[in-house]
Formats: sequence, C-alpha cells, structure tokens
Amino acid sequence: MNVHGTITKAKIDATTIRDLDDEQLYDLVYEKASQKDCGTFGEYFEDNDKDRLLQEIYATAILDGEVRNGGFDQFFLNNERLTDAAIAGLDLINAKKQRDLLIDARKIYNEQKKQFTDERNPNLDKFDEKYYELDEFYDASMKFVRENIERLFD
Repeated sequence: MNVHGTITKAKIDATTIRDLDDEQLYDLVYEKASQKDCGTFGEYFEDNDKDRLLQEIYATAILDGEVRNGGFDQFFLNNERLTDAAIAGLDLINAKKQRDLLIDARKIYNEQKKQFTDERNPNLDKFDEKYYELDEFYDASMKFVRENIERLFD
C-alpha cells in the first residue's frame, strides 16, 4: 500500500531489495505473498518452487501472528488451509519446536473441531502456552529470505 492508501502491486527484484533493511524486506515479502494469497491483482500462488517457498514463508508469518494474537484456535479457524505450508516453512527456517507444536496442535484440532465449532478449544491452550515460551523466529526467517531471495523472486 502506498502513502495515499491505494494498493500497489509489490515488485520485488534485486534492485528493489538492495537497500532494504530486514523490516522493510519482511514487509515487502509479506505484501507480495498476501497479494497472491488474496488474488489482489488477479495473480495467485502457482504450483512452482518460487511460489511454494513464498507461500511457506508467508504461512509462518500468518501462523505466528495468529497464534500470538489468539492462539492456535485462531490460526486454524482463519487459516487452516495454510497449515501444511506453515509446517514446511518452519522446516525451512529450522524452527523445529514451533513445527512440532503446530503438528501436535493440528492433531487435537482435527480430532475435536466438531466438538468446538462455536467456542475455543481449551485443549489447545497448552500448545499456545508452549508456543509463547519459544524464541521468535523472525531472525531465522529473514536470514532464509536474504539467503534465498533469488529463489523467491524474479
């Protein structure tokens, strides 16, 4: 989004990223992935390595934001479709503890989602608490993006 509040298509290439700090690059990556996830410009994630990596990094950001805001319940209710991509993304950035928690929480969620359709599942609370205790993986994510920028973007 530009300063006037209109949505602009995120362009990412070597020139775009050269002088960006980590926060700016993270925002740009997230914006590009979000645009593809929502089809903002008629483009969606395609079945290729570049888009798969982009979606996996994006899914880890979504997971982290949702879990920190409302727990695994919130992530699954809003973005269950991104679970496999988040697991793969956590593997990419070597966030194994978060990955394991997500896998375990998904198992409970899937087993009990019919029981808790209109309310929080208290059986996921212990996973939320363990997740909050873990180190954030922002630095690992940014390291991966910087080291693989040519794999993520044209």
